[in-house]
Amino acid sequence: MKVLIQFSRFFVGLLFILSGFIKANDPIGFSYKLEEYFELFHMPFLIPLTVYMAMGICVLEIALGVMLLLGEFLLLTSWLLLGLIIFFTLLTGYSAITGAVSDCGCFGDALKLTPFQSFLKDLVLLVFILVIFIYQKRISPIMSFKWSKYHKIVAIIVPTVFTVYCYNYLPIIDFRAYKVGNNLREQMTLAPGAKRDSMVLKLVYKDKTTSKEKGYLMSELPYTDSVWMANHEFVKQDKQIIVEGDKPKITDFKIWSEDSPDITAEILDDPAYRLWIICYDLTKSEKDAFTGIVKLANDCEKNGVKTIALTSTDYEITDPFRHEVNAAFPFYYCDQVVLKTMIRSNPGIMLMKGSTVVGMWHNNAIPSFEKLNRKYFSK
Repeated sequence: MKVLIQFSRFFVGLLFILSGFIKANDPIGFSYKLEEYFELFHMPFLIPLTVYMAMGICVLEIALGVMLLLGEFLLLTSWLLLGLIIFFTLLTGYSAITGAVSDCGCFGDALKLTPFQSFLKDLVLLVFILVIFIYQKRISPIMSFKWSKYHKIVAIIVPTVFTVYCYNYLPIIDFRAYKVGNNLREQMTLAPGAKRDSMVLKLVYKDKTTSKEKGYLMSELPYTDSVWMANHEFVKQDKQIIVEGDKPKITDFKIWSEDSPDITAEILDDPAYRLWIICYDLTKSEKDAFTGIVKLANDCEKNGVKTIALTSTDYEITDPFRHEVNAAFPFYYCDQVVLKTMIRSNPGIMLMKGSTVVGMWHNNAIPSFEKLNRKYFSK
């Protein structure tokens, strides 16, 4: 039993610290996941609080993990751990049954888990946390109790400072497909040797009596049954996936304009440097940030570096906004979820060279042209 108790202590403590750190590194990304849950459960009044709740959960997870490893404040720690895991188990169980949420967000973009995998993970954690809860008196503090209040303060302050920094700037460790150094064309393409979808061709026939349609393999069709053939009408051929293969890391990136339904290739295949201003929603963007962005764009334009903006906001709002902030660069359109994934800032700045991401900045850290020139353009 002693081995089980100690294993539970270190396994749960380290996992909570890891999970909390990954989400604290990207609190905005985690807040998007909370928004999904609040929309699912018809609780829109909580959506304005999602960022603060996300940061609070991250800090709580890390603090609980640290306290458990140190063996301090175990009564409070074990109750909070048990409450959290019961709540998360019910949540992931609901997702596993309904399929309403595709990913729980437990480990951010670092590790994607299906709803069923998340549910199993929480069940396993529940078992180990129950061991901790029942046998908490057998867990001894690692250090003298007189230092415990300092440990508690550090366990709260350090992750709080960390997640606030990542919120006000950008994730320190980037796990997304759009991170600096990645080539978007490569992320949109399956690598050689990747597993492809296994598909079958089915022939869809409609029952003339009931008007119901059903797909059949060619070997299943009763061609020799004249009555069946007379009562059914061929509708179409239908390819169906029977075994899913690998997927590109980016599957939904597309840019369009008012004049063209798809200008993705035109943008990505230009080998020159180009600034991308990402504004997933102009009605929620930091408008004051455009003063610095427009200045940077104008300086870049004078030196032959073009700028575009990508938004999901309708033209009726985008066009007046563009004139209001004196943005001379064109605004194109992209899916909102894609834009929110690309950069955790609204607006945010990405520097592209062809289809490769070479730089990324939050609107709280807008670089000067001189800085870009020294680091990129003059080389």
